[in-house]
Order: sequence, then C-alpha cells, then structure tokens
Amino acid sequence: MVAANNIKVYGFYTEEIRKNRVREGFDVVSLDGLRGRLARDLALLNSPVKAKVGKYGVLIEEFENVALPCLNEKQFGSQSLLVIDEIGKMEFFSNAFKNKIKNIFDQQLNYTVLATIPITKSDKLIENIRNHNKAKVWVVTYENRNHIYEEIMQEIETSLSTK
Repeated sequence: MVAANNIKVYGFYTEEIRKNRVREGFDVVSLDGLRGRLARDLALLNSPVKAKVGKYGVLIEEFENVALPCLNEKQFGSQSLLVIDEIGKMEFFSNAFKNKIKNIFDQQLNYTVLATIPITKSDKLIENIRNHNKAKVWVVTYENRNHIYEEIMQEIETSLSTK
C-alpha cells in the first residue's frame, strides 16, 4: 500500500523485462515493491510450464504470490485506489486471480479501480468489466499516449472525491 494525499493506493503492475534490447519476459510488481516473474521466454526456463502464451511460459505461482495479496478487498476503504495492470490472458491462467477479479467487479464498489484490459474482445469476464455501469474506458493510442494521463488522473480524482 502506498499513501498519497490521504488516498491509499493498492495493487500491482506488470513490467517488461529486457536484456540487451531483447524481451525476456514480464514481471509482476506490487506497489509495495514486491516482485515476481509473470512470464519468461520458454528458452530461458529450466523446467516445463503448464501455461504458455506465444513464446512465453507463464509462471502462475510466482504471479499469484505477488498479485493476490494486493487484491484483498477487506483492506480497501472509500479513499482507496486499486491498480490492476493488467487483467489479461497471462494473468487469467490463474483461476484464483480470475475469481478475485470476478468478486471485485461483482460487488458494489466503495473504492476506485484503475485497471488495464485487452483492447480486443475476449473473455466474458473482461467484457463484463468493459461494460460495467461504473466503467470508464480509454484506448491508449500512439497519438494520445503522451497526454491521456491527465484525463485519467482527473477522472480518478473526481471518483475519489465523490466517495
């Protein structure tokens, strides 16, 4: 949990891992700084994995060890922001994560959620999030990527000030 301006911020983000300009995989990083591997190039793994996306093996248990504790809704209050980057194909190999996401968006939220989802239509749960009555969806493009931040931050501030 990170605190700023009386707002408690929880959650995690995913980070691309590169070595010598070559993508090796992705890490999951909690906002508290805990880090684990989400996925790695299959050629870099020493043991087989159950889940794969393209050339990457998904390390479900490592992902869960970092991401799941960040999603404990009992800790969230009205002045809380939950950051989930991202809700996608690799993350959905974790049934525990998928169930947690379903629970978060099935209830009447008293906190604000900032989440990233795939742009393309996909899993029914992701489509339910996209069409949630309180959802505001932005599509990041090459043209808007340098200034969309201000609009998103304004929406978050407005959401938190009305709770």
